[in-house]
Amino acid sequence: MATRHGLIALALQSGGLSRDDMHVSRALQWLAAHQDQKTGMWSASSLNKQRDPASDIGKFMSDAATAYAVLALVEKR
Repeated sequence: MATRHGLIALALQSGGLSRDDMHVSRALQWLAAHQDQKTGMWSASSLNKQRDPASDIGKFMSDAATAYAVLALVEKR
């Protein structure tokens, strides 16, 4: 879910919507509430295949989710 929320919030803001837009605001609030306080990451997993989350390929989805979340949260629109 983190990948989806981050990507959608980023896309909406890049498309011209402000952080005050209801959909953007809700996505950003969700991201803020679901950040792992210990690691600072947003965890995610592949919908296509079960992977060991400790493996490099298993960490890829969380890396992507974290990247999209950070980009959405720092966007200044």
